[in-house]
Amino acid sequence: MNRAGRIIAVCGLSMALMMPQAAYAAETLSVQVSAREGITTVGNKQSAYDNVAISHVSNYVNIRSEANTSSSIVGKIYNNCAATILATVDGEGGTWYQIQSGSVKGYIKSEYFITGAEAEKIAKNVGTVYVTVSADGLNLREQPNMNSAVLTTLSKDSEYLEVKEDGDFIEIQVDESLSGYVHKDYVTQRVEFKQAVSVEEEKQKAEEAARIKKEADDAIAKVEELKKESGQSTENKDTPSTSIGMIAQNPNADNGTTKVQTNQSSQGSTSQNTGNTAGPGGDGSNTSTGSSTGTSGSYQDTQNGPGSAVYDSAVRTAIVAYAKQFLGNPYVYGGTSLTNGADCSGFTMRIFEHFGVSTGRTSRDQASNGKQISLSEIQPGDLLFYASGKTINHVALYIGDGKIIHASTSKTGIIISNAYYRTPAKAVTFLN
Repeated sequence: MNRAGRIIAVCGLSMALMMPQAAYAAETLSVQVSAREGITTVGNKQSAYDNVAISHVSNYVNIRSEANTSSSIVGKIYNNCAATILATVDGEGGTWYQIQSGSVKGYIKSEYFITGAEAEKIAKNVGTVYVTVSADGLNLREQPNMNSAVLTTLSKDSEYLEVKEDGDFIEIQVDESLSGYVHKDYVTQRVEFKQAVSVEEEKQKAEEAARIKKEADDAIAKVEELKKESGQSTENKDTPSTSIGMIAQNPNADNGTTKVQTNQSSQGSTSQNTGNTAGPGGDGSNTSTGSSTGTSGSYQDTQNGPGSAVYDSAVRTAIVAYAKQFLGNPYVYGGTSLTNGADCSGFTMRIFEHFGVSTGRTSRDQASNGKQISLSEIQPGDLLFYASGKTINHVALYIGDGKIIHASTSKTGIIISNAYYRTPAKAVTFLN
């Protein structure tokens, strides 16, 4: 099998680095990698970073259509973004670069960039290295050797953050609670830098945020409409429903001895027992215990009101839509703020809290308080749990189509991932 490939994405310019000898031409730039050191070269003499600049600004600077400050603004470049230098020109007040960064092409004063050898030195710290699994059922190992313990199984095409290379292995961060080693033969690597944004892209980003918020507002309004039709509407708009038909708690709750999901999924998972929760969202050090105050599902099926399939679907849609509003927000260990930072269980706790249900603070609490379901029965709005050995240490919200939303790592924040980015251990629902 071929060695792992590495792709450096430099603001619109992709440089594919294949070990040991393959090269990739992006526009007019051909990049190779030294088989011994993995150092990028152009024509075997120059550094690939000779044509790459990394911004060094306090916040952002404008990219202009011409090499002067009176020309129109075509975009913005923020600190630690990378750009390809297309030309060096004399402009207003000195030297300017013509750059390409993402979709933005324009001019900026050279004083705002780090280039050459200095750029190469800081590139690894500025850029983010991602590792993508290229084989089915790849084992994540505890140590960088084939004989060490298997921590979990990773699914094909799932992507992770690289921590470091260690011989033939790469240490990756799966989420904030789990890291381990994979063999280079079964993954590809790419280095990604932040890039400039155009005026149009900023507008589109704002429009997308508004669209996601409207979807959430409309979905929650639909739930309230169904409740109103059945004569059970609520007055508090901040908490859309304090009686949304959730399960109060798992009648078979076991106070921390919950069995990890047995093999009931096409993906397969092993039968284990959970122990005391460890890792982010699992140490119970922040707020409440795991007793739920949600109302049990005592409603009768009144056409489309609480208890009906239509209502259940609307609630699930609302929960997912509400959660998606916080994509990109930070991960903070021990945090419970959807805007300023939450860990995995802090995130799921606050999502359900908005709908009037207390899931419990930790991943262990939530795994115990929900009603256990098989992995094959999971629906949008249910919770998936992940374990290291016998210990549940991560939780995510299932959003459908084989995907989850979760507070993943301090570098990625709240993201959407493949539900099998690591092997799920258990699934629970707080819905009837």
